[in-house]
Amino acid sequence: MKKISLWATMLAMLVICGLCVTSCGKDDEEEDSGGGNNGGKKETVYPLEDYFNYYYYRCERVGANLVIEMAFENTTGQAVNNAMLQLKDNKITDNIGNVYYVNDRVFLTNTNDITAIPKYSDKWNSMTIPADGYAVYIIKILNFDSSNTAKKLSFDLTFGSSSLPAESYDVAAHDFVIDDNRVMEKGIQTNDTALVYKVTNCERVGSVLQIDFSVTNNSEIEMGNLTFLPIDYAKDDLGNAYYCREKIDIAFGDSFYKRDDSFVLRLKAGETANGRIRIRDFDSTNKAKYISAPIQCSSNVYALSDNVVRFLTIPVKDNRVLYDDIQKPDFKLNVKLSGTEVDEKGTLYVNFTIQNNTGETLRDFTVDGGMNWIYDDLSNKYYSRDKMALSINNSDYIRDNSLKTTIPVGSTISGTVAILDFSPKAKNVTFDLGISCDNFEFADNKIHFITIPVLR
Repeated sequence: MKKISLWATMLAMLVICGLCVTSCGKDDEEEDSGGGNNGGKKETVYPLEDYFNYYYYRCERVGANLVIEMAFENTTGQAVNNAMLQLKDNKITDNIGNVYYVNDRVFLTNTNDITAIPKYSDKWNSMTIPADGYAVYIIKILNFDSSNTAKKLSFDLTFGSSSLPAESYDVAAHDFVIDDNRVMEKGIQTNDTALVYKVTNCERVGSVLQIDFSVTNNSEIEMGNLTFLPIDYAKDDLGNAYYCREKIDIAFGDSFYKRDDSFVLRLKAGETANGRIRIRDFDSTNKAKYISAPIQCSSNVYALSDNVVRFLTIPVKDNRVLYDDIQKPDFKLNVKLSGTEVDEKGTLYVNFTIQNNTGETLRDFTVDGGMNWIYDDLSNKYYSRDKMALSINNSDYIRDNSLKTTIPVGSTISGTVAILDFSPKAKNVTFDLGISCDNFEFADNKIHFITIPVLR
């Protein structure tokens, strides 16, 4: 929800926005029932403008929805009790003929405290509007005009209060101009104007795509219980789909990724949180250039305009090595090839180093050959459990097992992979090493050794 601007400025919009009010339920002039001798005494019923400044100050598309916000400012000098606003015929119409009905796609809420917006329902609640105070009435239309061509909308309202002389006042709200400030490509389409999202990086690392982003509370109030969860599927520009329960994880701060669970945040006014989305096994052809992905963002204490944040055609960077070197598993690990050699027994040794740039000590850092195949350029295959042995920091070689060590902040360890009975004619080798750590989760869980040249 947007902040209410100066009343005088917004009142000028009254004429522009086509708000027209007439009273009903009583004649403008009522005859007294006391008889003819009183000279036909009459009671004057004043128009609503004499009691309220009223205007709409927002009609805007947000995500897939449309939000309308209207304010009624009490100028009577005293509280107005039992104030009730109603949507006539429970419908709203846009300029291309679409009709939206209450309890189908139209939902309503109202408040006189913009820091506490109640949940949407099928009606506006009766309320007391304080002297010199205001009431804000909000309309949300779900899945508004998927063609994105509607430019205006119209509806009719009825306003009533036990504190006013007329039983009700008709408010004609016609030809409201629809604002559309949404991001439609190469960015994030927010789910509420109080939340500002920004992509800080979208880059391939190892076999995954990592999207780094920030979300800032741009309102003047604390927003609690913001719940983030991957939903549906992401899709690249090649048409590949990555379903949330199979391939997509989300994390905030230094937390581990979550797949089928949600992250709950509390953001103070002006506070920013940093998040990241991981798409595993991303595009094996290495040709995808853009990615789109929806993320659910909901709250049980704040009435968000939409519950979906849309990452739309985000450009994908790819600075990975694709052959003749090592593909690192995380931006905070620096993995380098030190060289290769073959001994007289036909054992190939692949030497490498790993530098810890995570900012914290990596405890129980584990390297594992797993149960994988090793390939050479002659199409020979070597099963890792039979043909691979590992050494870390010049330790004894271990076969059919994993090695653990600790890597202090900024430190570098050395490692060697030994491949037994390697073909004497092969010129390169390709394999993966699994990695994990108790206190840090890497973007990819494997180090990829890709067509490593064999020196003899």
